[in-house]
Amino acid sequence: MRMLRLAEKLIIPLIGEEGGKAAGSEWFTELLESIVNSVEKTVSAFSQMVLQASLRILSMIYAPMAVVGVILYVTKVNKYLGRDLIFGALLLAFFSEFILPVLL
Repeated sequence: MRMLRLAEKLIIPLIGEEGGKAAGSEWFTELLESIVNSVEKTVSAFSQMVLQASLRILSMIYAPMAVVGVILYVTKVNKYLGRDLIFGALLLAFFSEFILPVLL
C-alpha cells in the first residue's frame, strides 16, 4: 500500500491532475530516451566484442583441427574421424575468414 501511495505521489506531478502532460514531464521523457540510447550502445558494443572474440577463437581452432585431421587420415589410425576433422576445419575456416568479417 505504501508503494502505491509513493508511486502515486511521484507519477501524478509528471502527468498532471487532468491527465495532460505537465510542464516538467519533458525531462522524464529525455531521461528515458537517454537510458534507452545508452542501453542500445552497450548492447551494440557487446555484440561487436562477441563477434570479434569468436573470430579470433575460430581462427585459432581450425588450423590445429586440420593438422590433426590430416595426421589421422594419412596414418589411417581413424580415417573417418580425420576426414570429418578436415571437413569441419574447412567449414570453420570459411566462416571465420569470409562470413564473420562481413558481419563486423
